[in-house]
Amino acid sequence: MRHFSARGQALAALLTLLACDRLPGVPQRRPAQAQTPALQPLVAGPWLLDPEAGRMTVAWLTQTASVGRVWHGTVSPDRLATEEGPAVMEHRVILGSLQPQTQYRYRVEGSDDVFAVTSAPQSGVEGPVEVLVYGDNRTNSGDHALVARSAAGEHAQLALHTGDMVVDANEPDLWRVWFQEEHDLLATTPLVPTVGNHEITDNGVAYAKYFQHRDRPAYWSLDYGPLHIDVLDSFETAAGATPHSAGVSDAQKAWFEEDLRKVPKDRHVWVLVHQGPYSHPAHVRPGHGGSEAVRSAIAVGRLVHPIEVVFAGHEHFYERGEIDGLQYFVLGGGGAPLEDPDPSFPGVQTAQKALSYAMVEVCGCHARGVVKDIAGKVIDSFRLATCAAPCGAPAQEVLPPLAALEVPDAGAGDAGQRRRGRRRSRAEETSDAGVTESPPQ
Repeated sequence: MRHFSARGQALAALLTLLACDRLPGVPQRRPAQAQTPALQPLVAGPWLLDPEAGRMTVAWLTQTASVGRVWHGTVSPDRLATEEGPAVMEHRVILGSLQPQTQYRYRVEGSDDVFAVTSAPQSGVEGPVEVLVYGDNRTNSGDHALVARSAAGEHAQLALHTGDMVVDANEPDLWRVWFQEEHDLLATTPLVPTVGNHEITDNGVAYAKYFQHRDRPAYWSLDYGPLHIDVLDSFETAAGATPHSAGVSDAQKAWFEEDLRKVPKDRHVWVLVHQGPYSHPAHVRPGHGGSEAVRSAIAVGRLVHPIEVVFAGHEHFYERGEIDGLQYFVLGGGGAPLEDPDPSFPGVQTAQKALSYAMVEVCGCHARGVVKDIAGKVIDSFRLATCAAPCGAPAQEVLPPLAALEVPDAGAGDAGQRRRGRRRSRAEETSDAGVTESPPQ
């Protein structure tokens, strides 16, 4: 009996080892679901997209396909977000359940770098928020690098890009350089770009792959604290646009009108577009100057909701003006070869040939900002909207003057200042009646 008992005990021990997957020298079979593609080092990125209340997207590129993973947290990166779908080289991982206006640290697996980013505020809160606006880099690596480095030092919460990132979207090497120059800025600042004419040299394929939300067209809108931003596509291929000719479809115009109907009347409404309604180069070329299609779309939109400002690029200079009651900017000094503006055109308040970018502070019903060159010098200051009390202050307080920001001889001054939501007077309308825009070339 003792003999069989010993054999039984030995058999039981063997079965235990097999069950525990610890038997020496015996090949073990792993479950299929545990076999995932190895993590790959980053070849571009990360950059941040789609900043919404409670979520944000981290994007990056790898040389070979893998499933992306991002660690993130408020104190240290201790929560894991994993990419949905099959292994890919163009990665997008959504960070969800974020607290509003809170700094998070994150790390993409495949890299040891840890970055900090501030999550989006809740829609409609008064702020403050700091917004960077720039564009027209054209992969001119020397000047582009100077603009990107200076802009990164501003530590904005949100970056708006007016388009024309590279000269030819078909060239992967140009995109590699672009992401390299933008790395420090876009790893910490969510990017909201619009399509430029140089982004459609490959019919928009690279732009869609790197930046566009995969379930919507290139025109869309977002709410960011006190801001509602409409991103228009002035080079919509569905409307027949080419790299040399703008186009806006009736479908986009109808969407824009409907989108504005949903916006509360006290919200700051900004429009981001590549070729804007107005611009005045000293030497007009075919396809440049203001876009009639964009002017038409904005004119209809303004009947639905006041539009505070339009930010555009396309021309390689800085211009600020107000025509027919609409405040507009041309911010095309992001690195492309500079051109001369025409500051004498009626409605132009200031214009300069300079590598530059704008920083805009929005808080409650206030919006004001500065434009800087690559040395950090303020070359223009402006107010987009004012009211009796600054953000978070008692009602009896008044917004302090922008004395520290004012720039002598920067243009026509703050002629564009006005209380948010105030209708223009009959006298103001009459004074603008004689201002007309030359047709696009």
